[in-house]
Amino acid sequence: MAPVALGALMLSGCDHFPQDPDNTLAEIREHRAFRVGVDSSLPPEASQLLVRIERATGAKAQISRGGVEPLLAKLEAREIDMVVAPFGNKTPWAAQVALSPPVRVEGEGKNALEWRAAMRPGENRWIMLIETNARRASSAPGAT
Repeated sequence: MAPVALGALMLSGCDHFPQDPDNTLAEIREHRAFRVGVDSSLPPEASQLLVRIERATGAKAQISRGGVEPLLAKLEAREIDMVVAPFGNKTPWAAQVALSPPVRVEGEGKNALEWRAAMRPGENRWIMLIETNARRASSAPGAT
């Protein structure tokens, strides 16, 4: 019984986890908008992801278009909140951004492109919300 009580005591101090050091999710809810960068027309699964995020946050997606690299630079500079684009299996961006599970996979093997959302690393509440909704919107095998 003592380990259970100790565990409960330790978890009671964890009400601030997961955290968003830059308050991304709180700002999105407060401003009722989130900024999304896209490089091309979104497949239905990616559009569904945005609809799910709108419902979960009470915020509206504001879409801006551009190339993936400039959009990821804007993401890093906090000018946008996420980028939705196709990424290759071995994208070098995986080390610099948080990537959601794929919502759609086009092609096979090493040539496959995975439509994912990219977010700033460390914004864990925002990342968890996107990851959960990406799994629900996904048509990728084994996503749910």
